[in-house]
Order: sequence, then structure tokens, then C-alpha cells
Amino acid sequence: MTFLIIMAGLFMLIVLEKPFKKKSSGFLFLISYLLLIVVYVIQTTFVEVVSGGFLMIFAVVVVSPLFVRLVHSSLRKRT
Repeated sequence: MTFLIIMAGLFMLIVLEKPFKKKSSGFLFLISYLLLIVVYVIQTTFVEVVSGGFLMIFAVVVVSPLFVRLVHSSLRKRT
């Protein structure tokens, strides 16, 4: 399930041309998303760093701003 959340976030990042207006929030998101991917790869490949539930919660927290931006931009395009 965590993998699907991470891939959905990547898809939303590609679909949105400019997901964040401020550079600082964009860098913060990028760092947190890359950290999520690194922890997921280490978790699934080598050793269990954190519990699976915590990793999924972290994935939802990191990807949710992209989901909000995607919904907001799709509603703005309709009107």
C-alpha cells in the first residue's frame, strides 16, 4: 500500500506543472519526498528501519499536499 501511495505522489508531481508557488515549500516537499523514498527502499531492501504503519502514515502526510493541489487545480480549470 505504501508503494502505491508513493507512486501516486510521483504521478501527481508529474501531472502538476508547478505544484508549489514558493521555492522554499517546494524544496521542503522535495526533501521530504526523497527522504520517504530512501526510507522505503532501505526498509524493503535491507533492514526494517521503522514500522510499516508509520511508513504508510509518513507517505500519506507527504503525498497529501500534492493531492490537495491536484484537486484544487482541477476545480479551478473547470470554472
